[in-house]
Amino acid sequence: MTFPCQNHKVKRGGLQLTLIFCLVFSFFLCCTPAFAISYTYLDTGSQPDLVAHTEGDTRYYPGDTFQMSVLLTNKGRDTAMQVAPRLSAGAYDPSTALGVTVTPDAADAPVTLKTLPVVVGDIGQWDEARVTIYGTVRENATPGVYPIQIVVAFNYVYAIPMTDSSYSSINKLYNQKVQTLPARLIVMSEVKPSIISEKYENMVPGTQGYVIAEVRNTGYATGNKVLLGITPSDNITFQMVDEGVYLGRFGPDETASVRVRIAVKENTAAGSYPAVLDGKYWDADGIIHTIKPVHMGITVSRGAVIEAITKDLTISPGATETINVTYRNTGDTPAINAQARIIGNQVIIPVSDSVSFGILGPGESKTAQFRISAKSPIAGKKYDVDTEVKYQDGLGALMLSEKMSFGILVQKQEGPGAILSNPVYLIIIAGIFAILIYAVWKLYQKRSLNNSVP
Repeated sequence: MTFPCQNHKVKRGGLQLTLIFCLVFSFFLCCTPAFAISYTYLDTGSQPDLVAHTEGDTRYYPGDTFQMSVLLTNKGRDTAMQVAPRLSAGAYDPSTALGVTVTPDAADAPVTLKTLPVVVGDIGQWDEARVTIYGTVRENATPGVYPIQIVVAFNYVYAIPMTDSSYSSINKLYNQKVQTLPARLIVMSEVKPSIISEKYENMVPGTQGYVIAEVRNTGYATGNKVLLGITPSDNITFQMVDEGVYLGRFGPDETASVRVRIAVKENTAAGSYPAVLDGKYWDADGIIHTIKPVHMGITVSRGAVIEAITKDLTISPGATETINVTYRNTGDTPAINAQARIIGNQVIIPVSDSVSFGILGPGESKTAQFRISAKSPIAGKKYDVDTEVKYQDGLGALMLSEKMSFGILVQKQEGPGAILSNPVYLIIIAGIFAILIYAVWKLYQKRSLNNSVP
């Protein structure tokens, strides 16, 4: 097959322009380092590429303090030798992340981070570096999956132009790169009892009482076979009588009452003592969880404190007399079914030694009457008489006050008092009064009779 061919003449001016253009372009290719093939490159198209993933279990509960390990891996690929084959292998790897700085950011995660920015150094292609993130999950954190932002900043070599007239010197050019890498953190749901109110029944020294806590599940989990208890910090002053309260199922926002019996050591000072509400539960998968302790207090009252405010009484020797002894409850709880008793000795002998006066409330005073006699006393001497009060506490337990005492002075009475206190004199006086009354009555009858005769 043949094709027709036409001869065209080239103008001399056009040919010259073409030759000049080719010479200039060739000179530009040879003298410009950026385009010196096999000697340099401007942009390899390769950059460090960091990725992050967490190691271990990153599931935490509200209030947990965590240490989360994050592994940084550089997946960048070195293509420098493909572009500049005359460079020695590994001389300048554009995929190496240089001077990597890691700054964690909580973003929207319900955590408080405690890790400051940290420098981890260079990370070559497919190399790894570990960073530990410290923090605390907020108490009111909502369950869910949250990303913690790992902000990494670094430099890398993006160009290696050759300089000077012989192209024998290398001048590295750097770029800065910032990546934001997510690290996953999971906030788990849990049973979280919160104390609404606290009450105390008969928490007084030397006996047993009850601590009652009203609690609400402010967590997001439903607990099965829930067991709650109250544990005092001081297990010497307080002894647990009840180990705890079984609630069964305890769902979110549900309330329950925890009532445990505790024995209080005798002579314990009134006040508030630290304790915690704790326990355990089973989740829906049958896994047992320990409930985080909730701080609370145990308030101990003084209880009923009985004092005999009567101090000194006076009686006559050889006589049986009635004495009045006043008792006061200076405590902060009532003494129920209170019964006072006096304890005699070889000289002061009670004829009636016990008196009941019912409930003796806080700050209340009551007086008991006793009949006593003095056997062969020494006139003018004061004898001490012991007394005590038996009562019941708020739970019906029998309590006994501390032993008290008051003085009885045996003294002969003089003057009218001596006459009035002597039974013989009293009989004589009564006889005289009877005779006088009889005489007045007879005189009245006689006058009435005389007035009636005409």
